[in-house]
Amino acid sequence: MVKNNIPKLAILTSLSSAVYYLETLVPFPIPLPGARWGFSNFAILYSLNYDGILINGLYIAIFKSILGSLLSGKFLSPTFFMGLIGSIVATFVMYLIVKTKKFGIIGISEFGAIFNNFAQLIFGWLVIVKSVGIFWYFPQMLLFGTFSAIANAVIVKSVFRSVER
Repeated sequence: MVKNNIPKLAILTSLSSAVYYLETLVPFPIPLPGARWGFSNFAILYSLNYDGILINGLYIAIFKSILGSLLSGKFLSPTFFMGLIGSIVATFVMYLIVKTKKFGIIGISEFGAIFNNFAQLIFGWLVIVKSVGIFWYFPQMLLFGTFSAIANAVIVKSVFRSVER
């Protein structure tokens, strides 16, 4: 991490943590246990597309999960660990996809959402539920993850347009 990136990372992490907390206050449209909107991942997507440095994306993923869960009272809960694992895996995948230069920002965001959801299910299966029945949630997670991935990409695109002016 370069020293001049610290203020940018702090701003992105604080924005992402605040959105994480706000997501806990807005009811999710379907009764899916532990489901959240996923809009707090915009900061990771922005960072990876702006500077392409993996460690910056990982800092945001880790600290937004910690700060957001502390604010919402879910620190060290099963959903905290599922979200943290999902964010870290999604960050690695999005980083690799960014480096290929074969996908636009929506495609990168979609890959992140898919792998975030899949990592959460794997963690839930291996550590929490210990039943393959948890994978019945995957289609719903993909459906709602698609919408939040598109929303995150639109947010990042509009921020890029604003910064370029």
